[in-house]
Amino acid sequence: MIELPYDKYSKESILDYAEKLVDKTFKDVLDSYPLITDELKETLYKQFNSSSSKGSLGNLLEEYYFYYPPTSKPVADFEEAGVELKVTPYLINKKGELRAKERLVLTMIDFMEDYKYPFEESHLYQKCALMLIINYLYSQDTERINFPIKFVNLFSFPEADLEIIKQDYNVIINKIKAGKAHEISEGDTNYLGACPKGANKDSVRKQPFSNELAMQRAFCLKNSYMTYVLNNYIASSCSSESLIKDASVLKTATLEEYILSKISRYYGKDILYLKDLFGIPYSTSHKAFTYYLAKSMLEVVNDRIEEFEKANIKIKAIRVSKTGMPKEAMSFPSFKYTEIINENWESSELYTTFAETKYLFMIYEIQEDESLTFKKAMFWNVPTKDLNTEIKKVWEETVARIKLGEYEHLPKAIESPILHVRPHAANAEDVYPTPDGGSAVKKCFWLNREYIKKQIIKSED
Repeated sequence: MIELPYDKYSKESILDYAEKLVDKTFKDVLDSYPLITDELKETLYKQFNSSSSKGSLGNLLEEYYFYYPPTSKPVADFEEAGVELKVTPYLINKKGELRAKERLVLTMIDFMEDYKYPFEESHLYQKCALMLIINYLYSQDTERINFPIKFVNLFSFPEADLEIIKQDYNVIINKIKAGKAHEISEGDTNYLGACPKGANKDSVRKQPFSNELAMQRAFCLKNSYMTYVLNNYIASSCSSESLIKDASVLKTATLEEYILSKISRYYGKDILYLKDLFGIPYSTSHKAFTYYLAKSMLEVVNDRIEEFEKANIKIKAIRVSKTGMPKEAMSFPSFKYTEIINENWESSELYTTFAETKYLFMIYEIQEDESLTFKKAMFWNVPTKDLNTEIKKVWEETVARIKLGEYEHLPKAIESPILHVRPHAANAEDVYPTPDGGSAVKKCFWLNREYIKKQIIKSED
C-alpha cells in the first residue's frame, strides 16, 4: 500500500499536493506512478485514451495520483476533509476566450429518496459543499492522456450563488413531488441543473408520485455557470457586475422574482420615454436595445450581468398586437447544412440551446399609432414535452430533407404548431456550403407566432 503524500484530514494539505499537477499531463501522472511496469503503462494509456472507456480522467487522478480507489458512495471523495474532487475540461475558442467544455456533473438524482431531504441535508450539498476543481485544457487534436492540467482550486459557492442553487434544488425536488420528474428540464433552473445521465433515451427510472418513467438524471452545474466560475473565480480573466448587491434578498424571493420586481416598475411606459429616461445610445430597433433596456431597469452599469451569464439567460424582444399575437416568429442562430446532418438529437445544437437556455421575454405592445409600450416581462424555457416531441420531429425532418438535397423545401410553419425553418440571411448571397458541394441561403429554426402567443397566455394563468 502506498503511503499518502498528503494529510487526508487537511484540505490545505490536499490542495498543496494537488497544485503540483499544474502544467502536468495525465500521461505524466501515469508515468510517475510508483512501481509501474511498462506493460501496465501501455494498458493504462489505451484505457484512458478511449473516450468510451469506463476509466475517466477523474478516475485516473483518484487512483494514480491521490492513491485512493474510485467510489460510488454519495460522500465527498476526500471524506475526512470534506472535499470532493472534480476534474473537468475547458477549451479556448476562436476569440481566445476560456469556455467550460461541458456541465460539471455532481451526483446522481435518486427520485425515490432525494425529495425527502431539504437542501442542507441532501447528499448533494454534503458531498459538494467544498470542491477541489482541477481544470484541464481540451484539444480535439490531442490524445486524452496528453491534455495538460492548467488550474487547481478549492471552490465553495459564494453566498448569493448558494441561495440560487438552493432555489434550483427546490424547483427540481418540487417537480419530483408533483409527479413530474419526467418533465424536468435544465431550462427550469438557473445554476444547478438536472442533466440526462444514461446510455440513451431508454435509461429511465421509476418516480415516487407517478407511474410514468422518468429519464435518469444527475445534479450538475450548468455549462454557463462553470464558464463563469472558470473566467472569474479561477482564471480571473474577465469581470461582470452582479445585480444582486445583497444576498439576503434571495431569502425571500427567487432570482426570477427579484428581476421581475425591478423590471415591473416600468410596465405601461412608452419605449421612447424609456430610451430617453435611461439614455440608451441605440435606436429601439437596434439589436442591442432590449439588452441595454433590461440592464438599465436592473440598475446594472457594466455591460455584462453576472447572473445572466451564470444562468445562461437570453433576452428576447417580442412585439405583440392588441390581441396578443406576436408581430413575427422568433428566430435562433442559423445552422450549418454540413454539420447538422452529422448531429444526433440529444447532442444537437438545437436541443442544447433549448434544453439549457432560460429566456427573458421583453414584451412590447404595438399601439394604434405604431408606437410601442412596454407591456410586461416574463421568464420562459422550452417545455420538455414540446422539446422531445414536436420540436424533435421538426429537427429530424429538417435533417432528412437536407440529406436529400431539399434545401429549399424545409419544414414550413403550416407543417408544425411549434417550429419551422426559413431563411436567416442578409441577402441571397449570404450562404453556407451544402453536403453535395454546393451552397444554399443560411436558414435557422423559428418558433411559430401562434406558439409564442400561447406561451405568453400560459404565463398569465
